[in-house]
Amino acid sequence: MTKKQTEQMTPAQKEKITQLEKLADRLERMRVGDYVTNLNKTSRLIWLNLVSGIARGVGLTIGATLVIAIIFKIISALINLNVPYLSDMMKEVQATLQSRYQPVHQQHPPRQHQSAQDTSDSVQDSL
Repeated sequence: MTKKQTEQMTPAQKEKITQLEKLADRLERMRVGDYVTNLNKTSRLIWLNLVSGIARGVGLTIGATLVIAIIFKIISALINLNVPYLSDMMKEVQATLQSRYQPVHQQHPPRQHQSAQDTSDSVQDSL
């Protein structure tokens, strides 16, 4: 706008222009233009969502592991204090947590495979 046009404006018009300039400045700082550009590039949008999803999953896994480890440490410390009733209750809680969070291969012991000789012996014994 020229200086002459600005001088001819009413105070209400000047206020509106000031508000529009502030809005344009905010939109620039928020990078709305970049956001709209990303929405139009489908492959980039898919890639960004994939990477952010992987990051969230890894963060959740690490965070949950740390929280469970801290809980185990606190429960172990409470058990070692030997406070009546509290220690017994904490032992039960710890046993429950350990049974739930053991790896699968530790929950069920491996089966003992019988050899062919053992199988034939057990068949002959049953006869």
